[in-house]
Amino acid sequence: MERNIQLIPLNSIKLDQENVRFGGDIAQSQREAIELMMADVEDIKKLVRLAEHIAENGLDPTELQLVYPDKDGAFVVIEGNRRLTALKMLQNPLLCPVEKFVRSFRDAQEKLSGSLPSEIACSVVPSRADGSIWVELKHTGQNNGVGRVNWGSDIRDEVRSRATGVESVGRQIRTLVSENVDIFGLKTVENIKKIPVTTLTRLFASTPAQNAFKLKIENKLLTPSVNLKYIAPSIEFAISMFVQEGYNVNDIRGDKDRRAFISHIPPELLPSKQEQSSSSASSNFRGSILNSSTQHNYGMNEISDKVTSTESNTKESIDKASKDNGDVSKLPPKTISQRTNKVRKFLFPWPLRISNSRINEIYRELKSGLVVTQTPNAVAVTFRVFLETSCDDYTKRFEKTPTPVTKIDNQQPLSEKDPLWKKVVAVSAHLEKRQCIGNQEHRAILKRAGALDKVGSVDHLNLFVHSAASSPIASELKDVAEEYKPLLEAIWS
Repeated sequence: MERNIQLIPLNSIKLDQENVRFGGDIAQSQREAIELMMADVEDIKKLVRLAEHIAENGLDPTELQLVYPDKDGAFVVIEGNRRLTALKMLQNPLLCPVEKFVRSFRDAQEKLSGSLPSEIACSVVPSRADGSIWVELKHTGQNNGVGRVNWGSDIRDEVRSRATGVESVGRQIRTLVSENVDIFGLKTVENIKKIPVTTLTRLFASTPAQNAFKLKIENKLLTPSVNLKYIAPSIEFAISMFVQEGYNVNDIRGDKDRRAFISHIPPELLPSKQEQSSSSASSNFRGSILNSSTQHNYGMNEISDKVTSTESNTKESIDKASKDNGDVSKLPPKTISQRTNKVRKFLFPWPLRISNSRINEIYRELKSGLVVTQTPNAVAVTFRVFLETSCDDYTKRFEKTPTPVTKIDNQQPLSEKDPLWKKVVAVSAHLEKRQCIGNQEHRAILKRAGALDKVGSVDHLNLFVHSAASSPIASELKDVAEEYKPLLEAIWS
């Protein structure tokens, strides 16, 4: 379609009285159309900001009003109704139906650089139907690349960086980690690239994070307050929480959230403790050198030679002693992963391929819906349901085969009516026979499931469903999930 761009008098352009923003309503007049456009206070506030922006910067040259000719010689806007409403408010603030916002539009009007344009560039289509394809395309997302492809957070951050000449805090923390791979480790360098830069900025630009990680912002630049080797362990842990344990921007929106996020980091990994441990180890080591030297009956020269020769290797020895006494500035990735696993947000961070749609929905709630610390009761009950339905599904798969799942006490076929502990034990034994789990794993599950009043036993899980007195503890639930992980992975492998 060839574009038809025309300059149309502002007074000849009408709001769409059938605007989809009105829901099922159809405005009976232009006045009523304005009232419907401003029916919500939040919408009015946005229109005030739009009017201010237009007054200061003019109309967006990349966006034209899309209009079609009406019977009376005017034109109806089918795309750009908010912009047209803002223009009408700038033209006459008294048109605002909510009196307390009239002053706001008057203030915007006073910001006009020059007079309001009398004509507006519009793209004209023959009819509403001819324009609907473009309106829908603009407001329904990317449409596999045909529609508007929005910038991601990294691209938005890059644009701001080019405009201001200063990188965002999130980009600076990425650079800091990437340029010090010998301190942070390759895995941390790779992981930090997986976190949206705006999320990193939201965390590390905050006062709680600056205090905890010893990273100060001075003149918009991120500056370490202590040696990076003391900062690295806590940053590695925080990055692992985002990448591996389900945390995201919603967990760090306010300072209260950020403090809660930081509280999950073990205190011994924070820079203040790291530096303190290193200093203590260094002092103890130097003291032991001098004490051991003076215990021998050397002459003054011999003592001097001993101390001098020993101190030539002090740096290497202190580094070793520091690590032995808690300086974990270069922890292996596995160690960090094991520790972050204890503070994971959801019960199941592990991927499982579940063919049963209903059981898969239960699994997805445990994996990405129910936050353990916030909903421990729901998590406990849901986990018990997930465990039993998984065992039932596995049993049905082998029901009509030569090797059905049987109870370990009498070798009779397992049924849905059997208690859960028998199901768990029988399924585990069946998996061991098929060499899907090892003997040690089977014995651990056997011991866990059949115990009485033991954390993670089936009897313990049943209390969460049937007892009004038993309350689950989030940390215990995570440990229980770890215990049953081999069984569940084998069932759904």
